[in-house]
Amino acid sequence: MMKHETANPGRKPRPERTLLALLAVFVLPVALAWLTLNQGWFTPGVNSHGEWVQGQVAEDDQWRLILPIAPGCEACLKAAPLLENIDTALGRDGDRVAVVQLPVSHELEAGYIYIADPPGLLIMRYGLPETDQELPPMGKALLSDLRRLLKYSRAG
Repeated sequence: MMKHETANPGRKPRPERTLLALLAVFVLPVALAWLTLNQGWFTPGVNSHGEWVQGQVAEDDQWRLILPIAPGCEACLKAAPLLENIDTALGRDGDRVAVVQLPVSHELEAGYIYIADPPGLLIMRYGLPETDQELPPMGKALLSDLRRLLKYSRAG
């Protein structure tokens, strides 16, 4: 019987190459990811349009669109019909959301619309635009975020 012969009988495996290959496979991707994030080459996707806030209001059974009303606030008065339209645009989820006007407080600043969940946590806020032309795009952004929150929430 014949013995099995190797193609290169004089060649021995080199442990240095094996170690370098293993390092390249495991360390190189981590190093590239770190470099990408630290150099600002990657910007994570942002799905929300509003500003995330923290705060607490009274508990309720529904999600709430809160419009803080301050004396002499023109933008506040113009935003009230927009909130009613957003409530109507929610369709079947409209019964899960209540539109509320509250007085300005330390938690609620004038010039913003807030989204609050049923336990009373303030989630997001949207600055009221200064011109009437900017009101519909802000309303679309608010509606988009509110739909996403309602989709993934079991509360309310």
